[in-house]
Amino acid sequence: MIKKIVPEMLDELTVLFVDTFNAPPWNDMWSIETARARLRDIMRMPNFCGAVEYRDGNLAGLIMGHGEHSFDGIHFQILEFCVANDMKGQGIGSGMLREFIDYLERKGVTSIYLLTMRGAASEDFYAAQGFDTVSDMCVMSRHKDN
Repeated sequence: MIKKIVPEMLDELTVLFVDTFNAPPWNDMWSIETARARLRDIMRMPNFCGAVEYRDGNLAGLIMGHGEHSFDGIHFQILEFCVANDMKGQGIGSGMLREFIDYLERKGVTSIYLLTMRGAASEDFYAAQGFDTVSDMCVMSRHKDN
């Protein structure tokens, strides 16, 4: 059963986040400080919603994002979602996602979206959970020249 994220969980969430996203397939380079700042910023967003799951007293996963009002209802963007590396493949992620989606829909959310790496296992995971690749949208980015 998932549990609502509260600010007092920030340090624990940060460690899970760094451990997960600094490992394959992402191989990011998060520090504790940058990860804590990211998660803290997300938790401060208007219409923030997040949940965690514990297994045997250990943090197993987190999911978080925020809702935005649109012309056709409330759209929710999942900004971060991860499962502890040593607990993957046990159905934790799919169970958390189903329970979180059910919660959001009961709260009136009409659309849920997210960004993930194309061609990675995460894309297959989300497709198996009923998410579709949006063919008429693209992600664009602009980075400061280094």
